[in-house]
Amino acid sequence: MGARIRDERKRQGLTLLMLARLSNVSLSTLSKAERGLIGLSYEKFLAVSRALKMDLSDLFKAPRDQNESGMDILVGRASRTVTYHAHRYEYGMLASEWINKKMTPMHGRVLSGEPRDATDFSQHEGEEFIFVIEGQLTMQFQDGRRHVLQARDSIYFKSNLGHLYLCEHGESVEILVVCVNNH
Repeated sequence: MGARIRDERKRQGLTLLMLARLSNVSLSTLSKAERGLIGLSYEKFLAVSRALKMDLSDLFKAPRDQNESGMDILVGRASRTVTYHAHRYEYGMLASEWINKKMTPMHGRVLSGEPRDATDFSQHEGEEFIFVIEGQLTMQFQDGRRHVLQARDSIYFKSNLGHLYLCEHGESVEILVVCVNNH
């Protein structure tokens, strides 16, 4: 992902400092991400994609040979899903080839482990829907609210509420996440 950010940044004639200012993501974080030394959180990916005037999934897009214009149906193949690994999370962008989509669907796995600190709370524009496929997910909100979800449970919330996903029982939780960004 870092290479894609760097390539697009350079294609647009932006320096790292310019992108840092446009995205509100620190220069050191962007530099490390571009070199593949760290992974970015969802909200930082979102901020960078907006600063680059791209759809978030464009950063995850797998190369595609066919012409994408005029597409009205897209079949997603598991073998083509680009998976991203971050602290306690693995997620794959779904339907990444769809141009100008209104939502960002993701398949995720939340790994057991404790959050590093308060910066682990995700907070971004829009709304979010989570469906638990397998395992038990604890949704922790920055204001102290917690919701424990079992397989086949779901939660829908405003994404500007600081939130994080926790796997407190077992090794991981498998989820489907759909984000709708108000932009």
